[in-house]
Amino acid sequence: MATGRPAEAGAWRDLVLVVVATTLTFVLAGRFELSEGIGGWLTHFERYQLDELPAAIIVMIAGLAWFSWRRSRHAAREMTLRLAAQEALNAQQAHFRELFHEDLSGNMLADGDGTIRLANPELARILGHAAPADAIGRRIADFYADASLWARDLEALGRGERIETSGLRLARTDGSVVSVIARLSRRRGPSGRVEIHGFFADVTALEDVRTALATALAENRLLAQRGIEMLEEERRHIARELHDEMGQWLNALKIDAVSIRDRGDMPQDVRGTAQSIVELSDHVYDVARELMRRLRPVALDELGLVSALQYSIEQWRRRQPGVRCAFDADDRAENLGEVVNITLYRMVQECLTNIAKHAGASEVEIGIAFEEGGVAVAVFVRDNGCGFDSREPRAGLGLVGLRERIESLGGRFSVEGGPGRGTEVRARVPAGPVDTVDASANAVSTGPGEAGVQA
Repeated sequence: MATGRPAEAGAWRDLVLVVVATTLTFVLAGRFELSEGIGGWLTHFERYQLDELPAAIIVMIAGLAWFSWRRSRHAAREMTLRLAAQEALNAQQAHFRELFHEDLSGNMLADGDGTIRLANPELARILGHAAPADAIGRRIADFYADASLWARDLEALGRGERIETSGLRLARTDGSVVSVIARLSRRRGPSGRVEIHGFFADVTALEDVRTALATALAENRLLAQRGIEMLEEERRHIARELHDEMGQWLNALKIDAVSIRDRGDMPQDVRGTAQSIVELSDHVYDVARELMRRLRPVALDELGLVSALQYSIEQWRRRQPGVRCAFDADDRAENLGEVVNITLYRMVQECLTNIAKHAGASEVEIGIAFEEGGVAVAVFVRDNGCGFDSREPRAGLGLVGLRERIESLGGRFSVEGGPGRGTEVRARVPAGPVDTVDASANAVSTGPGEAGVQA
């Protein structure tokens, strides 16, 4: 260290003084015969043994010299340890100072009332200052976009609580507003003063991205809903054409074939051909009628949701005679609006198709009930089949499409179950007609649903 050489020079100077003092004492004692005088004086006190005092004093001086040497070595060793500790402390302070100033988050240290005493460059940037020194002396309350929120946080800090909040809005010095994740804590510093420690992470860019994604999701759901409406309209049109055009032509063909078959002057082979045409006409008409039912169930438009589902479930029972299917529905669910009706109908239809193809179930339960005082309707389809892991991706898009349709109406969609435990598909949507745009916005505001399950 820089103090080593001056200390060494001082030690030599002290040693020279000791030698000079000793030599001078010897010369003066010899000149004035100091020892003989002291010895003659001490003979008068022989009975007190004072003549032995010089030897004792010599031993005491030697002992004090040894004691001083021991203490000096101890002091030197303690000084070395203190210097090492001081160097370590300085290095640690430099390290923490570097971490404090170079941290990617905004760090600050404030008084108990929120006056900033220490800030790093990132905090200065967040608050709109050019340098950390510009933020010192300012109050945290000056940067809160909502002043009442700081009063609440300060009160909570006074109770010893730790403040952790996301989306906190801070007003910068240039008037702009940033969104941050903040963590505030209150404690006593080494000096005993109350301090507020604060950490701020700027998430304005993330908030902008999230807003953009939410807007894009709302637009995509609006587009998807519009596509679904157009698809249903096209299905309705095709079903109407099949009924009005193809049905009439098949009926006319059948009538002609029947007239040919029933004419007495026709050969037997012609009558047989006419009978075949009648049977083929009936078969084609049955196929066309099944296509019309799958494209657009007539009962849904004419009788309502419950009646249409009862008819569809009855047809499904006939094709699956080994499965017991129970259906229970609230009578108020007859007409929930065209969009809700067709969405819930397609949901039950898709679930029954999946059960027939994949579940191997022996029991199926279907229910429709109103919730929340009638403002929402819930539909579930439950089976006791083999089930599947809803967390694993699947090749199909049936349940994914159902989820999108349900959530685009502002509803919630879930699939529960597991291997060997059956499956329950549940949906909840607002009761009554739903505006497409509002439903999409509502779906975004409620946040993303569960991960899509493919069937």
